[in-house]
Amino acid sequence: MNQGQIETYVDEKTQLVIYPGTVSPKLVDINQGISVISLKNKGYLVAKPQVKNKRITESLLGITAADFQCKFLIINADCLVQIASELTQIKSMVELIFLCNKTTTLEQTLELQSQATPMKLLDMMTQKWKIASTYYITANKNLHRWAFLVISLFSLIFMTQMSKTASISGDEFTQYTYSKLIANYYLESIGQAIPIDTNELKGQRMPTLAKAFPTMGANVATIKDPDRVMHVYGSSFDTFTTILGYYLDVDDQMQFRHWWNSIFGFFCYLFTALVVRRLTQGSWAFAWLSFLIMLLMPRFFGEAMNNPKDVPFALGYIMSLYYAIRMFQNWPQFRWNNALGLVLSTALGISVRIGGLLSVAFFIMYAGLKFIEHIGFKQFTSLKWKGFGALFIATIAIGLGSYILGISPWPYGIDQPFTNPLEALKEFTNYSVSLRQLFEGKLYDSDMLPLYYLTKYLLITTPIAVMFGLGCFALLVYSNRKRFTNEIFLILFAAIFPIVYIYTQKSQVYGGIRQILFTLPCFVTIAVIGYQWFGDLLSRLNKKLRLLPTLIALALLVMPTKFILANHPVSYSYFNEIFGGTAKAYGEFEMDYYLASLRPSAEWFLENVARKHPEKKYEVLTYGMDHVKYYCRNDKNVHVGYSRFDDRSSKDWDYCIFYNAYFDKSRLTSGEFPPKGTVYQQMVDGVPAGLVIERPSHDDFKGIKAIENDTAYAQAAILLENYLKIDPARSEVRFYLSSAYNSMGNIEKAILAVKEARKYYPEYSRACFAQFQYLMDVKRYDEAIEVVSQYLDSRPHDGEGYLMKAQAQMSKGDITSGLETLKVAVEVNPMDYRVYNLGAQAFQMMKDASNYNMWIQASTLGSASNQNDFQTAVQAVMMIYEEITGEPLDTKKYGLE
Repeated sequence: MNQGQIETYVDEKTQLVIYPGTVSPKLVDINQGISVISLKNKGYLVAKPQVKNKRITESLLGITAADFQCKFLIINADCLVQIASELTQIKSMVELIFLCNKTTTLEQTLELQSQATPMKLLDMMTQKWKIASTYYITANKNLHRWAFLVISLFSLIFMTQMSKTASISGDEFTQYTYSKLIANYYLESIGQAIPIDTNELKGQRMPTLAKAFPTMGANVATIKDPDRVMHVYGSSFDTFTTILGYYLDVDDQMQFRHWWNSIFGFFCYLFTALVVRRLTQGSWAFAWLSFLIMLLMPRFFGEAMNNPKDVPFALGYIMSLYYAIRMFQNWPQFRWNNALGLVLSTALGISVRIGGLLSVAFFIMYAGLKFIEHIGFKQFTSLKWKGFGALFIATIAIGLGSYILGISPWPYGIDQPFTNPLEALKEFTNYSVSLRQLFEGKLYDSDMLPLYYLTKYLLITTPIAVMFGLGCFALLVYSNRKRFTNEIFLILFAAIFPIVYIYTQKSQVYGGIRQILFTLPCFVTIAVIGYQWFGDLLSRLNKKLRLLPTLIALALLVMPTKFILANHPVSYSYFNEIFGGTAKAYGEFEMDYYLASLRPSAEWFLENVARKHPEKKYEVLTYGMDHVKYYCRNDKNVHVGYSRFDDRSSKDWDYCIFYNAYFDKSRLTSGEFPPKGTVYQQMVDGVPAGLVIERPSHDDFKGIKAIENDTAYAQAAILLENYLKIDPARSEVRFYLSSAYNSMGNIEKAILAVKEARKYYPEYSRACFAQFQYLMDVKRYDEAIEVVSQYLDSRPHDGEGYLMKAQAQMSKGDITSGLETLKVAVEVNPMDYRVYNLGAQAFQMMKDASNYNMWIQASTLGSASNQNDFQTAVQAVMMIYEEITGEPLDTKKYGLE
């Protein structure tokens, strides 16, 4: 059939009947088929014999013996147009069925009275492989389909190769350790287990599990982990790679994990492209464009190398949306392989984290919308829901199957399948762990971040290519409202709803867009639809302009591409060019929350220092000790220890390796980071994400040791002053210098020294507390109150600060203000007995006997000698807390139940 004939059929909206051989099918069967397909007047109909074991065969292959023995096809105009665009030669009916299926138009079936001749599963598999090979390769004349294949293959190779040099992410060792517990929960039943001990658990700061491990063994995976909260994660990806790596005797477990992580990332890109193709009328052009956009999103690309939680979850999310569309787009017609795909993909999301239940809610919503579309709105409002029972059973069965399969690899979830997963979901919504985060130039506790945090991050980290497409979609959605299908609504809803939910629930977020990384494929899908609509608009003006939107997208991808290539493995620190790039974000937003810069920094140290002098021993300190230890595991002349950036002067070391995270703006711009002695900087867009420091002098260490040993304060002061001539921005050294001055009786010099320390690091707690105490000693209470108030502005959850402020207010004689401050201290930390002790003193001064008795009773919390006294103190605390806050004390939160 030539193009002219196709156009004639399309123009006349003729239904084309195609059958094998020269003997036409029975007219009654053809008429029945036409009556079925005419109900929707879209897509194609496959008339085929009945077949046994359909569910099994179709689940595995997507086809059955009946497809190979098709009696006739009825093809509508919309399907015919897409067939013509595929530019593929067809030599058999089964090839035509395969091609019709690839058009993304609606498939309907007509089962005839005859029975299909049985075929071997292997034969059908071989035949399908040959048909697919013909479609994609040997008979492929579609340049866009070739582009899709080439980009896919390139992406797979590129990502797996780049994963070899990916860095270990922040919590990866914790996740790896916990996955051993999960793995052993299942392996011990078959007499095998992966080696793990209490020291490893303690090393990952899991003391509760470490304590329970000797008696419970791997069953500790079924109890709560109050220290690292790992029990709320299904951790299926970690468990899978841990078991596989163990049995394959993998030497580099982290690289092995990263390789698999990149594979999951690749499939996330692939399914995004497949969703786009279904929503753009089978366009391979927009499929490869979406694949390319996903590949060249620096934030997602960086996370795809080493994020074992969010990337597998993102795959399950977009994959479930794809199979939901395949499953319900033409309900009640469906193929069993799509049902299986929907179960497996939804289960994947749930097995990573319980938030994967979102996919269940979404496919139920979508199925409902398609049901209304199928029966008509009038029938729906009239409650004439013919066929609803079958849909209800199908969605419940798929949802239940997904849930059971999803929690099966999760010991905590499967142990109490009706309560523990819901508890985990509640903990995710109200995540209690708080981290310091730099946002808009200010450090926040993560539970105090502005509500627009995620929105702001999306705007400044999403590549312009995606932003442009989203803009096109927003501007053109009204004029394309007739094309706004339930499928587009599903993807748009899946992109926006999680963000709105987080906003309305005021859930805690941190680490940029990590918590909503799974929505990015949906945003890319909507953006590409925007490009399609823009191209259609331009083509109506001039057909030559149709490709302009694609060219714009490709041009806009040049900048993020350069960023990825120049900054791997720290490419996830990307900020878009509209904002001003990563250079502008320096000091305003977090740079390296995932510790990615530690790898290139450690490798520089090894290549340029340690391996050049193998005879020398090197003491290296770092804030990411497990990571740097792993990078240096084969270099026996390197010993790696732990130190925070602000504690390094008090320790003996040769080199330090640090990453740029959790610093406030003043430190990043005052000269404290990077400090004196920096010999290497891992640069990103011209600003340091990580660094290597060579110790410029040992005077700081010697001076601090003299102070800690309560000896030679004058000598300590000289040593520290000498060090500050080399490195004047060291706030830690200035703090110790103030301590030396104070011990020498020179309080004014002590105040001046600690004030200088805070100039470089304003919220340095030790400097703030020291300055406060010095000012209290000389009775300069107003200044002391000002110092601690400044500290509390940046640390509003620090109960110690409120206690200090109240002490200063009461010392000044302002008992009323002191009590108000103590009430805030009770809200922040109701279990600090010192607060009640000081409050009792205040009420005693005010001659308030009733409150005095209550608060003095609560103060015995820290000195109760038996359980009865302790419970009496707790009751007093609960009464005081409820009187102050108007809410009952959460006794469970403080371990009082």
